[in-house]
Amino acid sequence: MTRRLATADVGALGVAASLLAATACVATPATPDPVLLEAVDWYTGVAGQVDDARARQLLEQAVEDRDPISVMWLARVHSRGRMGFEGDEDEARRLAGTVIRAVQRAAEAGVLEAVFLMGTAYAEGLGKAEDPGRAALWHRRAAEQGHVLGAHNLGNAYSDGRGVAQDPAQAVKWWIQAAEAGDAITQLRLGEAYEQGRGVARDLEAAEIWYRRATDAGNVQAQEALARLGK
Repeated sequence: MTRRLATADVGALGVAASLLAATACVATPATPDPVLLEAVDWYTGVAGQVDDARARQLLEQAVEDRDPISVMWLARVHSRGRMGFEGDEDEARRLAGTVIRAVQRAAEAGVLEAVFLMGTAYAEGLGKAEDPGRAALWHRRAAEQGHVLGAHNLGNAYSDGRGVAQDPAQAVKWWIQAAEAGDAITQLRLGEAYEQGRGVARDLEAAEIWYRRATDAGNVQAQEALARLGK
């Protein structure tokens, strides 16, 4: 015989339903897929070598589960044609629009990869209106916690005066943080800074050191710079 629900039971169920609805609205922040993080390491050179093909393969594997952080990374590589992907801004914006709320929740909860990606969102108009100042703020939050590409992009912002006052010395500071972690592009940028005396005293020996590190990681431009220096 089916029991009729007492008034108290109905009230309890109503409270439970409200709690479940509230929980659904504030989903548990996504954490980065380790496969995605490995992809990023091959993309930057932190793995010891830049390997876009391997990075792309790993990213495509990570995206199969459709976790928001991996999807946002897929938007990022489409945005500017990174990691061997063709540039496709429409596809980048479409992808970002499907996950930006989840990525922002994760960033606000302190998930470091999401913090960095919010910088990308504002820098490149992915799910957010372009806002260089906000981009720099999010990249700073990531950089201050040791995120390699956060430091890379904050250095770029200071170098270009985008979202912050132009300051070549600050650019060098943040590029060093990324370069010492193995980021090949910032190693190249430091070589250029030392060669030109921009943000640091001109020092061709230091330029050679950074160019060589970038070359060892597979950066072709750094190899060309060494040849220009006669090295």
